[in-house]
Amino acid sequence: MQISVRDILALLPNTKEIYLVWDGSVVQRSPFSALDVDAYGDYAVGSICPGEEKSIEIVLAAQPVKVCPGAKA
Repeated sequence: MQISVRDILALLPNTKEIYLVWDGSVVQRSPFSALDVDAYGDYAVGSICPGEEKSIEIVLAAQPVKVCPGAKA
């Protein structure tokens, strides 16, 4: 079962600081605006890491993608 960023936000409404993490990048998104939820809400969550008091890191799920032989950029 996969859980989305939107699901996490619904479960943790009183979280003070939320950091969105993907591929080594960290972006603070607190509070999430309607535009943020629209942009990131449907992404699958790989893990959730607790931070300092009332803060969490939501780590987006990532999967490796193979490069096709002979493919051109």
